[in-house]
Amino acid sequence: MDLVGIDTRLRQSYPHELDGGRRQRVGIARALALDPEFIVCDEPVSALDVSIQAQVLNLLMDLQDQMGVTYMFVTHDLSVVRHISNHICVMYLGEVVEMCPSKELFTNNLHPYTKALLSAIPSIDINQPMQPIPLKGELTSPINPKPGCRFYMRCPYARGGCSEQPQKLEEVSDKHFVACCRVHEIN
Repeated sequence: MDLVGIDTRLRQSYPHELDGGRRQRVGIARALALDPEFIVCDEPVSALDVSIQAQVLNLLMDLQDQMGVTYMFVTHDLSVVRHISNHICVMYLGEVVEMCPSKELFTNNLHPYTKALLSAIPSIDINQPMQPIPLKGELTSPINPKPGCRFYMRCPYARGGCSEQPQKLEEVSDKHFVACCRVHEIN
Protein backbone atom coordinates (compact mmCIF):
# COMPACT_ATOMS: atom_id res chain seq x y z
CA MET A 1 0.00 0.00 0.00
CA ASP A 2 2.94 2.31 0.65
CA LEU A 3 4.20 1.65 -2.86
CA VAL A 4 0.98 2.96 -4.43
CA GLY A 5 0.48 5.85 -2.00
CA ILE A 6 -2.42 4.66 0.18
CA ASP A 7 -2.37 6.27 3.64
CA THR A 8 -2.19 4.01 6.71
CA ARG A 9 -5.47 5.44 8.00
CA LEU A 10 -7.29 4.19 4.87
CA ARG A 11 -6.11 0.58 4.92
CA GLN A 12 -9.23 -0.77 6.63
CA SER A 13 -11.64 1.27 4.48
CA TYR A 14 -14.41 -0.24 2.38
CA PRO A 15 -14.40 0.52 -1.37
CA HIS A 16 -17.41 2.86 -1.10
CA GLU A 17 -15.42 4.97 1.38
CA LEU A 18 -12.66 5.69 -1.17
CA ASP A 19 -12.67 8.08 -4.10
CA GLY A 20 -11.94 6.88 -7.64
CA GLY A 21 -8.23 7.62 -7.57
CA ARG A 22 -7.72 5.72 -4.32
CA ARG A 23 -9.80 2.80 -5.60
CA GLN A 24 -7.60 2.72 -8.68
CA ARG A 25 -4.51 2.68 -6.46
CA VAL A 26 -5.97 -0.29 -4.54
CA GLY A 27 -6.49 -2.08 -7.87
CA ILE A 28 -2.87 -1.39 -8.83
CA ALA A 29 -1.68 -2.65 -5.42
CA ARG A 30 -3.70 -5.85 -5.87
CA ALA A 31 -2.12 -6.42 -9.29
CA LEU A 32 1.38 -5.77 -7.92
CA ALA A 33 0.88 -8.15 -4.97
CA LEU A 34 1.60 -11.06 -7.33
CA ASP A 35 4.91 -9.50 -8.44
CA PRO A 36 3.97 -9.69 -12.14
CA GLU A 37 6.16 -8.99 -15.15
CA PHE A 38 3.15 -8.00 -17.28
CA ILE A 39 -0.10 -6.17 -16.38
CA VAL A 40 -3.09 -5.54 -18.64
CA CYS A 41 -4.61 -2.13 -17.86
CA ASP A 42 -8.11 -1.93 -19.35
CA GLU A 43 -9.27 1.71 -19.38
CA PRO A 44 -7.28 2.42 -16.18
CA VAL A 45 -8.03 6.13 -15.98
CA SER A 46 -11.24 6.58 -17.98
CA ALA A 47 -13.49 7.28 -14.99
CA LEU A 48 -11.10 9.70 -13.30
CA ASP A 49 -10.84 13.47 -13.61
CA VAL A 50 -7.79 14.85 -15.40
CA SER A 51 -5.67 15.68 -12.34
CA ILE A 52 -6.24 12.24 -10.81
CA GLN A 53 -5.56 10.65 -14.23
CA ALA A 54 -2.16 12.34 -14.27
CA GLN A 55 -1.38 11.10 -10.73
CA VAL A 56 -2.31 7.51 -11.60
CA LEU A 57 -0.37 7.59 -14.89
CA ASN A 58 2.69 9.01 -13.14
CA LEU A 59 2.36 6.32 -10.46
CA LEU A 60 2.21 3.60 -13.13
CA MET A 61 5.27 5.02 -14.89
CA ASP A 62 7.20 5.24 -11.60
CA LEU A 63 6.26 1.66 -10.75
CA GLN A 64 7.38 0.58 -14.20
CA ASP A 65 10.79 2.15 -13.60
CA GLN A 66 11.09 0.67 -10.10
CA MET A 67 9.80 -2.82 -10.79
CA GLY A 68 10.48 -3.34 -14.49
CA VAL A 69 6.86 -4.28 -15.15
CA THR A 70 5.42 -4.13 -18.67
CA TYR A 71 1.93 -2.73 -19.27
CA MET A 72 -0.54 -3.30 -22.03
CA PHE A 73 -2.91 -0.34 -22.04
CA VAL A 74 -6.33 -0.79 -23.57
CA THR A 75 -7.90 2.64 -23.96
CA HIS A 76 -9.72 4.97 -26.29
CA ASP A 77 -7.98 8.04 -24.85
CA LEU A 78 -5.22 8.93 -27.28
CA SER A 79 -3.62 11.48 -24.95
CA VAL A 80 -3.10 8.70 -22.40
CA VAL A 81 -1.68 6.44 -25.09
CA ARG A 82 0.71 9.13 -26.27
CA HIS A 83 1.86 9.87 -22.72
CA ILE A 84 2.55 6.37 -21.47
CA SER A 85 3.16 4.08 -24.45
CA ASN A 86 6.34 3.14 -26.25
CA HIS A 87 4.55 1.08 -28.90
CA ILE A 88 0.95 1.41 -30.08
CA CYS A 89 -1.44 -0.95 -31.84
CA VAL A 90 -4.49 0.69 -33.40
CA MET A 91 -7.41 -1.70 -33.68
CA TYR A 92 -10.58 -1.55 -35.73
CA LEU A 93 -13.36 -4.04 -34.96
CA GLY A 94 -10.99 -6.40 -33.16
CA GLU A 95 -8.15 -6.40 -35.70
CA VAL A 96 -4.86 -4.55 -35.56
CA VAL A 97 -4.67 -2.11 -38.48
CA GLU A 98 -1.47 -0.27 -37.55
CA MET A 99 1.37 -0.99 -35.14
CA CYS A 100 4.49 1.10 -34.57
CA PRO A 101 6.48 3.09 -32.01
CA SER A 102 4.39 5.78 -30.31
CA LYS A 103 6.24 8.79 -31.76
CA GLU A 104 6.00 7.31 -35.25
CA LEU A 105 2.24 6.89 -35.00
CA PHE A 106 1.63 10.53 -34.13
CA THR A 107 4.01 11.88 -36.77
CA ASN A 108 3.60 9.37 -39.61
CA ASN A 109 0.28 7.51 -39.40
CA LEU A 110 -0.42 5.45 -42.50
CA HIS A 111 -3.70 3.52 -42.17
CA PRO A 112 -6.87 5.42 -43.20
CA TYR A 113 -8.59 4.55 -39.90
CA THR A 114 -5.62 5.78 -37.87
CA LYS A 115 -5.62 9.02 -39.87
CA ALA A 116 -9.33 9.54 -39.12
CA LEU A 117 -8.91 8.62 -35.47
CA LEU A 118 -6.02 11.03 -34.90
CA SER A 119 -7.71 13.82 -36.89
CA ALA A 120 -10.46 13.87 -34.24
CA ILE A 121 -8.05 14.93 -31.48
CA PRO A 122 -8.79 18.55 -30.55
CA SER A 123 -5.97 20.96 -31.42
CA ILE A 124 -4.77 23.70 -29.09
CA ASP A 125 -2.81 25.36 -31.90
CA ILE A 126 -4.91 28.28 -33.25
CA ASN A 127 -2.78 28.34 -36.40
CA GLN A 128 -3.53 24.68 -37.11
CA PRO A 129 -7.18 24.03 -36.20
CA MET A 130 -8.67 20.57 -35.92
CA GLN A 131 -9.70 19.10 -39.27
CA PRO A 132 -11.48 15.84 -38.53
CA ILE A 133 -11.79 13.29 -41.31
CA PRO A 134 -15.45 12.24 -41.38
CA LEU A 135 -16.10 8.51 -41.61
CA LYS A 136 -19.07 7.66 -43.77
CA GLY A 137 -20.61 4.36 -44.61
CA GLU A 138 -21.93 1.43 -42.69
CA LEU A 139 -20.15 -0.38 -39.87
CA THR A 140 -19.27 -3.97 -40.65
CA SER A 141 -20.85 -6.44 -38.25
CA PRO A 142 -18.34 -7.24 -35.51
CA ILE A 143 -20.17 -10.52 -34.86
CA ASN A 144 -20.15 -11.79 -38.43
CA PRO A 145 -17.69 -9.64 -40.40
CA LYS A 146 -17.55 -9.87 -44.18
CA PRO A 147 -14.34 -11.16 -45.74
CA GLY A 148 -11.70 -8.60 -46.60
CA CYS A 149 -10.71 -5.45 -44.81
CA ARG A 150 -13.05 -4.65 -41.91
CA PHE A 151 -12.67 -0.93 -42.58
CA TYR A 152 -13.63 -1.32 -46.25
CA MET A 153 -17.21 0.00 -45.91
CA ARG A 154 -16.03 3.25 -44.29
CA CYS A 155 -12.69 3.78 -46.01
CA PRO A 156 -12.46 6.72 -48.43
CA TYR A 157 -9.70 4.89 -50.35
CA ALA A 158 -11.44 1.51 -50.70
CA ARG A 159 -11.39 -0.30 -54.04
CA GLY A 160 -12.73 -3.67 -55.17
CA GLY A 161 -9.74 -5.68 -53.96
CA CYS A 162 -10.14 -4.38 -50.42
CA SER A 163 -13.39 -6.30 -49.92
CA GLU A 164 -11.97 -9.61 -51.12
CA GLN A 165 -8.78 -10.38 -49.24
CA PRO A 166 -8.27 -10.11 -45.47
CA GLN A 167 -5.59 -7.51 -44.85
CA LYS A 168 -2.41 -8.71 -43.16
CA LEU A 169 0.07 -6.55 -41.32
CA GLU A 170 2.92 -5.56 -43.61
CA GLU A 171 6.11 -3.87 -42.44
CA VAL A 172 6.15 -0.63 -44.46
CA SER A 173 9.12 0.90 -42.66
CA ASP A 174 11.32 -0.07 -39.73
CA LYS A 175 9.01 -1.42 -36.96
CA HIS A 176 5.95 0.18 -38.62
CA PHE A 177 3.29 -2.36 -39.64
CA VAL A 178 0.08 -1.55 -41.52
CA ALA A 179 -2.82 -3.75 -42.63
CA CYS A 180 -3.89 -2.03 -45.85
CA CYS A 181 -3.40 -3.22 -49.44
CA ARG A 182 -3.28 0.40 -50.68
CA VAL A 183 -0.94 1.82 -48.03
CA HIS A 184 1.78 2.71 -50.55
CA GLU A 185 -0.65 4.43 -52.93
CA ILE A 186 -2.36 6.44 -50.19
CA ASN A 187 0.85 7.66 -48.57
